[in-house]
Amino acid sequence: MRSQTIAGPTGALHIVDHPAAGAGASREALPVVLVHGMVGHAGFWEAPLSHAAGRRRAIAMDLRGHGASEPPPDADYAPSACAADVLAVLDALGLERVALVGHSFGALVAIAAAAAHPDRIARLVFADPPGDFTQLPAEVREQQFSPLLAAFETDGWRAAARAGFDGALAGSAPATRDAVLARLAATPRDRLLGMYRTMFEFPAVDTLDRYLAVPGSRAHAIVAPSSAWPFSLHVLRPALKAVVLPETGHWLMMDAPAAFAAQLEAWLTAD
Repeated sequence: MRSQTIAGPTGALHIVDHPAAGAGASREALPVVLVHGMVGHAGFWEAPLSHAAGRRRAIAMDLRGHGASEPPPDADYAPSACAADVLAVLDALGLERVALVGHSFGALVAIAAAAAHPDRIARLVFADPPGDFTQLPAEVREQQFSPLLAAFETDGWRAAARAGFDGALAGSAPATRDAVLARLAATPRDRLLGMYRTMFEFPAVDTLDRYLAVPGSRAHAIVAPSSAWPFSLHVLRPALKAVVLPETGHWLMMDAPAAFAAQLEAWLTAD
């Protein structure tokens, strides 16, 4: 494992590069790039990567403003902006084609990167992605999201953020809950607000359709049992192959790392 920093579009980006060094490793295996979600960092992938045993090269990156990566001067955390960071990582490491894995908000980043450069993304894998909130009626979006965004403009923003994450952590293992809440407590307001606001506005399905329209493109989802909303990506697009990991919460790769690693490898090697 090698930790390093590369130059991103708006600042330094930290990555952790795991070589293909296990007993079943192959130099021909498709490299995989892993993108965490809101308040996460590359370390959130540590457990599933250890279970994967180095069968293929894997790169876990810290998104802008997360982990050891620098925040952007313009505070732009939109999926398309973060996607530029992903592509900068591919360029810096000389990776022409990869499998791209995104968890939660990171799934939106992966979709944006794949739609922008489908020639470089051989496979997409979503780890419990958010739904496409633009598919909800306008009045529902107003009722559900406006109060949260407004709360982020007040002194009580941390309580609002904690309440939202407490809901998302339902079903998570205690160790997962502790790790996520520790990262939440260390995350500044501008990063959370920037991601929440753009997540609610991101046309995930339309952007995913642009990638899927390219011949040979493939996308899969590994989801928690609770991820079955009418606006979930695999519900809106039944052609998106999805498997449910039982007894997991939203951070399923931390709750069940061995099962997640096995399912990820199955998707990456499927015909």
